[in-house]
Amino acid sequence: MYNQKMKNVIYLHGANASPENFNYFTLKMPEHPFFAPAYDMEEDPFDIVEILKIRKEREFGKEPVVVIGHSFGGLIASWYASVYPKKVDHLITIATPWEGTPVARIFGMFFKGKVFQNTKPGADVLSLLQEKNFNGKHTNIVCTRGSNPVAGLGGKANDGMISVDSQGATPPGFKNTQNITVEAGHSEVLLNNTVTDLLQSIIFEEK
Repeated sequence: MYNQKMKNVIYLHGANASPENFNYFTLKMPEHPFFAPAYDMEEDPFDIVEILKIRKEREFGKEPVVVIGHSFGGLIASWYASVYPKKVDHLITIATPWEGTPVARIFGMFFKGKVFQNTKPGADVLSLLQEKNFNGKHTNIVCTRGSNPVAGLGGKANDGMISVDSQGATPPGFKNTQNITVEAGHSEVLLNNTVTDLLQSIIFEEK
């Protein structure tokens, strides 16, 4: 049973991905109001947050929303939540590289692009986020199915792209974080029924 307090939702895709990455969730769940903006990794992450603020106000007004971000989208979602906490009812981050990934550092040696600059360990967008605060509800989904030796340098468990340690390293100032572990790969998680059910229970306030 669902009550009538269905939440408005913003979906934020990962690096070099697409809003269509969330099609499984949006089609599997009952119909609900949402938007899933596209963004380019060459854009400044802080500009993306401000653009997100403007569109949210246009689409949903002052009503707080559920913000769901996958991978780098989880970082964008978290910046938005920390800067505009009253606009967020529930923050959900999925396979998010809170401490970056060594994959980005290695690729960045050979290829140019902000996708590597902003996701390598020690990147400003990561280190500054660790200093931010958010007292609202936060569900952080950690993915564990992967065996990429680069993502898990030193033998660390990973999801094929990001280490489990990095996914679990949420900012200390995010005071109401609940970590949930899911046996799924970095992209596979977007087709995961356990995650779909979890999102549905939050969005529809399932009783």
